[in-house]
Amino acid sequence: MKNFLKLPVLLLVIFLMSSFQSVETKSNYKLKKWVKLGTLKVSKGADHDVLPVNIRKGKFRKLKIIVSHSPVFIHNIKVVYGNGTVENIRINKKFKPSDALVIDLKGNKRFINKIIFNYHTHFKVLGKGRIKVYGKR
Repeated sequence: MKNFLKLPVLLLVIFLMSSFQSVETKSNYKLKKWVKLGTLKVSKGADHDVLPVNIRKGKFRKLKIIVSHSPVFIHNIKVVYGNGTVENIRINKKFKPSDALVIDLKGNKRFINKIIFNYHTHFKVLGKGRIKVYGKR
């Protein structure tokens, strides 16, 4: 009788393991579409920071900005392309942790040299916020 029960349990374990692998594969596929360009640790108060982007990462047509750890108000960003042209993008939005914004860049796929962020945080907030930037080809 004990051997009779082992087979269904074994089949159930195999089924559950295979379903977890397929979910993981799907999530990895979604992450491959976006390339991490970098992370900024933001200072308290008003400030600006430069995120250098390695041209070897490729050409991009979209940016995704994700804020974590504490709220950040982003005034604007300047995207400096590989050929020296600059795109100024006004955002004027307060991001709570885990908020995200996707930005379509002008033109076709382009190399990015650096991204300049102008932002401010509140002094009441404990800890430094982070701005994570991803690019989509």
